[in-house]
Parts: sequence; structure tokens; C-alpha cells
Amino acid sequence: MSTQPAEPQGLTVGAAAARLGVAPETLRSWGRRYGLGPSTHTTGGHRRYSQADVDLLVQMQRLVSTGHTPAEAARMVQESPAPGSAPSDDRPATPAPQPGRRRPGGPGGNVLAVPGAPPEARGLARAAARLDADAVHALLGDLLAERGTIATWDEVLRPVLVAAGQRWAETGGGVDIEHLLSEATTEALRAHRACQLRPVAGRSVLLTSPPGDWHVLPLHALAAALAEQRVPAQVMGQLPAAALGSAVRRTGASAVFVWSQRPSGPGVPVPELPMDALPRTRPAVRVVVGGPGWTDAPLPASVYRSVSLADAVRELQAAPR
Repeated sequence: MSTQPAEPQGLTVGAAAARLGVAPETLRSWGRRYGLGPSTHTTGGHRRYSQADVDLLVQMQRLVSTGHTPAEAARMVQESPAPGSAPSDDRPATPAPQPGRRRPGGPGGNVLAVPGAPPEARGLARAAARLDADAVHALLGDLLAERGTIATWDEVLRPVLVAAGQRWAETGGGVDIEHLLSEATTEALRAHRACQLRPVAGRSVLLTSPPGDWHVLPLHALAAALAEQRVPAQVMGQLPAAALGSAVRRTGASAVFVWSQRPSGPGVPVPELPMDALPRTRPAVRVVVGGPGWTDAPLPASVYRSVSLADAVRELQAAPR
């Protein structure tokens, strides 16, 4: 039996920041200024945040969100009783938020609810609700590097994007949150894609959407996932039929992916695939679609309807190169 001591469990500054939805530099600052840094170390001497450390940081973040300054919040959490202990009767009263400071939580607030989502998704939702683009970018950058595009999209990004969309649909508010989240996510996906190895030489994949379909964020996620597999791809955005046909001819693309976000339903026109505009090649250009817009759309037998990001990657990766 080994006598080596067990490696202490704990979180790196990046992982702890992801839990809270703040930039890693924010946690480093709180550690330097207020003594709320990691309390454990690995056998190699690397500092790690324990669960108790994270609990204190969560308390501090909640106090800051209700209007307290970081210094006030740090003092309050350091003076608070340890979990499970009885509070002292002579403990100083909790100061009330300063007048004029807005509380973001509660009805009509900017909190994004992501019930059942993992801690990283809740952290991302907090960062987006604060309109903290730098934190969103930093969190996603770390997650994309550690987990890859597909896992980050399915487990973290999608729940937050859905929550932002539902909030807008139900209240008409939060458009600023949704736009900031979309822009910061696009930047993070582009940066992650740029860090991948050069694509293997071969015919590329064109990623597009029908005219009038403005939600192209999934195209950037797909481009990043394909880059991880070294599949050359180009995000084209919205393209009319003639422009798509021209792009396929000029690039010699092996496959086309068309995303449609518009939900189907009464009064909503069904998107059309410009199959006649595609050049006739041998082998034929592979056409793959994805998104709720294609739910009720009649599709030719040669068109593949993908059901997830991973499904689309597998199908496009298999296209003749």
C-alpha cells in the first residue's frame, strides 16, 4: 500500500472563477486585497481553492451584487460564522446596502435562471447578467481549452443562451444581456479556433444561413468544433441562393451546412434550400442542415438533418475531401 499522502482536492483560480462567473484576475485581486485567496496547496506547491474558500467567495459576490462595496462584503464574510456554527449574539449587524444602489436580483431583475445547469453555466449566467464581457470571454476561453467546443456548447453555453432567450420572450427584457453574451461568445469561439492546428489540406466546408436568419452563433460554434478536428471551414453568414452557389464553385467546397434558427409555426415561412443553385460535382456537394427552422421543412432525401453540434461535426467531417 502506498504511503504517499493524497493530493488535496481543490480548484485552480480559473476553475473557481468559472464557478462564480468572474474573471480569474478578480479572484486574484480579492486574494491580494482582502485575504480571500486559496487556502490549500498541492504536493507540488500550487495553490488551490477549497470548497470552504469557494463558499466564502459566493457569499462575497452575493453581497456585492446587493450593493455592498467589495471591502464591505469581504469584511462581512470574514466575520460571519463558519457553516454549521451558531451565530454570536454580539456579532455586528449586517450593514444595509447603501442608498441609491440598485439590487439586480428579484422580480424584474437581471438574473438569468439556469436550474439544473452545472456550476460553470451558473457562473457564465452571472457574468452575462452583470454585462461583464471580459469575464464571459475569459470563462469561455478556459472552458473551450479544457473541455473542447462540443462539451462547452452543450453543457454550459446552451443552457445560458436558452435562459436569455426565454427571459426576453417572457418579459421583453434582457436584450442587452443576450446581445453581450452573443458577441462575447463569438469572440471566444473565434479566438479558440485561431489557436487550433492548421486544417488538413482539402476541400472546405461552407457554413451559412438563409437570408433573414440573423442568429448565426451556432455557425461559429460549428466552425470551432471543426477546427479542433482540423477540417477547413468558412463561416459565410447569410447568403442568397446565387451567392451560395458562387461560393461553392469558387472554393470547391465539399459540403454546405445551413443553420436556421427561425421556429416553425403558423404564419412563419418555411426556409428553402437553394439546391438548384449548387453546382453539379462528382462527388456531389454534401448538404447538412440544423436548427429549429427546418423542423417542418420538406427536405430532399440527399439532405442530412443534424440533431446536435456533435452530429453535424461527424457528418461534415465524413464529407469527401
